[in-house]
Amino acid sequence: MIKKASETIIDGTDKVLSQLKEGLSKISDIGKATTNKFVSYVTDVFDVLPILEEAGFRTNRLIVGISIPPSIEIHFSRYKEINEDDIEKLYEDYKDKKMLKLILKSLLMSNEFQGRLSSDSLVFSETCIEISIPPKVSIKYLNKEIANINKIETEFN
Repeated sequence: MIKKASETIIDGTDKVLSQLKEGLSKISDIGKATTNKFVSYVTDVFDVLPILEEAGFRTNRLIVGISIPPSIEIHFSRYKEINEDDIEKLYEDYKDKKMLKLILKSLLMSNEFQGRLSSDSLVFSETCIEISIPPKVSIKYLNKEIANINKIETEFN
């Protein structure tokens, strides 16, 4: 029985390692054109971050996932509210920046959705947008006690 369990574990491990090697091989086979296109895509995101800050959304962190498909994960917190007219002005002023419209619309939708949710034990922390196939927006919450400890630590530092 132990021998059979060991063989099953070894077979499973071999399959996982084989899939990992195959995945890493695919990542390393990404061509120069694809790499350049993704770098351009990430640069477009970097370019709109200051504009998003004008809209009241501060970037907490940005994670670039070098995978198949590649992804960009951006964590935001809302630090000020701006009115709809100012949002429309940003869209007009930067109408050539498609990435701005994509991200800002997602942030505004998430902000509206998050405003309708409440919890006695959790507090809103940040919004995460993952630009990948398919795209994904996450609303993150922290335990209120942890959030208060983090707030106190931040005030002392």
